[in-house]
Amino acid sequence: MSLRAAFILTAFTAAAAAGADFEYNTGGYPGYPADLFGSSAGWGEWFVTTVQNPLPVAIQIMEFGFPCSGSATGPYGWVVWEDLGLVTHPSGGPQSCDHHGEFTPVEGPYGDPSVYTWVDVSAANVIIPAGAHFCFGYRNTAYGGQTPYNGVLTWSWFDSMWIVDSSYYRTAVMQVSADVAGALEGTTWAAIKAWR
Repeated sequence: MSLRAAFILTAFTAAAAAGADFEYNTGGYPGYPADLFGSSAGWGEWFVTTVQNPLPVAIQIMEFGFPCSGSATGPYGWVVWEDLGLVTHPSGGPQSCDHHGEFTPVEGPYGDPSVYTWVDVSAANVIIPAGAHFCFGYRNTAYGGQTPYNGVLTWSWFDSMWIVDSSYYRTAVMQVSADVAGALEGTTWAAIKAWR
């Protein structure tokens, strides 16, 4: 490994030690409290949002945060679609996703939908290229936390179609955390300085 590559790797390693390299929450900041009573599973069976990886390097999704209540989700509990090309909902239903897994909400079916369930997905090895748009979300088995519409588009799966939540003056609250993925030798120092 060259001295420059070692310096770049050290810069990213030091940044990662302080927390995730990338965090996004539809509410506006990490851990944003869902402040509307949750939407029931009878309205939105899944909630999703699309976001772009703004970093000049690929990222690996490490964790999701879903403020929700309910029972175990089954195999399509958390879902991810890769590279949609722009901010939009997936073209297919929840089972058309590229990556998925199960989780059990911290709060049971009659629990508080503002309490986050944190789902470690690091073992799934979900890699998002630099600049790519990806869609993520979760299965709602009782209530999913929301906030009044804040300019962030989220969609609910209802009656076999994706319906934009802004039509009902709300945004579903969801969070994703990711770290820089893979080797950094091909990344320029200018790109790293621009990012940091």
